[in-house]
Amino acid sequence: MDWFHCNRCFRRSGRSFLVSSCGHICCDGCLTPKRCCVCGASCDHLAISDQMKPREQVFFQDPVKLIQSRMEHIAQVPIGLFQRKQKERVLAYFKHQSTGLEKKLKETTDQLRSSFSREISKLKRENAELKKPLSQWRVNINMRRPYQGITSSFSNPKRVSLPVAITSPGWHFFPFGLIRIIVLF
Repeated sequence: MDWFHCNRCFRRSGRSFLVSSCGHICCDGCLTPKRCCVCGASCDHLAISDQMKPREQVFFQDPVKLIQSRMEHIAQVPIGLFQRKQKERVLAYFKHQSTGLEKKLKETTDQLRSSFSREISKLKRENAELKKPLSQWRVNINMRRPYQGITSSFSNPKRVSLPVAITSPGWHFFPFGLIRIIVLF
């Protein structure tokens, strides 16, 4: 470990070393009780030795060797294979779901298009049927007007004619033709 040294006197070997709870390494010659010899913070010290817990020893191991040992462990246990199989299963499930949903969407879209097409055709036929009587009515109105000079309330929507309650006998013009009125007593 070429990086290992006392953070105060920079010695690299020959003495025992401790690590402080604030993260500094010091040799037993620079050690100050309950205080860090580097930053002066109040702290505890842990002797760096083979008796440290594995989670503490990790900080003093070569990272390359640590990674290699972990990779060997992973290779022995089929963790990667297990996780890959799980991912493949979930992807296959979602692909299957997606295919089913796309099929349902296409069916629904086709049904709606067909339904709309039928409804449009029905409305066009109904519209044509409704236009026939209107067209016939216009033809009949034009045929019933024998005189161009005479206008009726049908041809001029602004003019309104009201029926007369009592009329004298004789010929009278009405919008739909000439009528003779006879009064019987």
